Amino acid sequence: MRGRSAVPFVASSSSEPVDALASARIHVSSADLGWPEVHVEVGENPSWDVRDLAVRAHYLALNTDPHALTFEAVVDGRPREITLAPGQLWFCPAGESFTHRVAAPSSFAIVTLEPEKVLRVLGEPEERALRRAYSVDSPQLEHLVRALSAEAERGGPSGAMFIDALATALAIQVAGTFAVKAAPALAARRGKLSRGALQRALELVDAELGEGLTVERMAGAAGLSAAHFARAFRGSVGVAPHQYVMRRRLERARQALEARDADILNVARRLGFADQAHLTRLFKREFGVTPGQYMRDRGR
Repeated sequence: MRGRSAVPFVASSSSEPVDALASARIHVSSADLGWPEVHVEVGENPSWDVRDLAVRAHYLALNTDPHALTFEAVVDGRPREITLAPGQLWFCPAGESFTHRVAAPSSFAIVTLEPEKVLRVLGEPEERALRRAYSVDSPQLEHLVRALSAEAERGGPSGAMFIDALATALAIQVAGTFAVKAAPALAARRGKLSRGALQRALELVDAELGEGLTVERMAGAAGLSAAHFARAFRGSVGVAPHQYVMRRRLERARQALEARDADILNVARRLGFADQAHLTRLFKREFGVTPGQYMRDRGR
């Protein structure tokens, strides 16, 4: 897919989608390749001035230009000059707000990684937190970002297992590079779920996507009240529980529509949508095309 960005940017204050790269030229995108948990884009942007922006997934941006890129970022409430040398990147955890002012043109490769992918590889009983970082010099991360970019540019010929291997390797590098141990008091102030509680809630969502899943059921799996859970879930994942559930339903619907014998009405019923029109409306808002168009675009 070439054209508009599919990175899930949102306004941090409202979680409403934002087309933050509307002025960018996207040359390569994995948006129509059906990759679960990971997305890549390669492009150019004449400038970038964003305030209180967030991403619904972990976000890495690599400077692919042969020249260094200097821009202004707000860090700990104060403006700070950032320089990304060629091959360096910056990282932002899912849901964390950032403000950037990039006056110069830039060339980039972006990768987004779903939070649950990183959770599965952390393998630590202690509370862990991911930190935002700039001017990151990591040959391993650069190699993985470029490998995903090259695979997307070729249309994903190596298959799902290869993409999953790259995404898993990327998750391991993200956890190893950006995860820090958070003191219990700090974790409580940040209002985040423990790793175990979040994992139980996410597993429940995946197991019961087609059922009448409620915040109360998710909170019960985490061992918290519904109100406490809703706040802590948003602090951990970056979106409200109902928004996350709907995203997962839409992603599962997209995967189901790739089957040769897929039927839109049956997919809608199986995944808990009110009817076919409900699925169609939300699917188009999320992916930019209707389910029927998506199936036709994939050659069915």
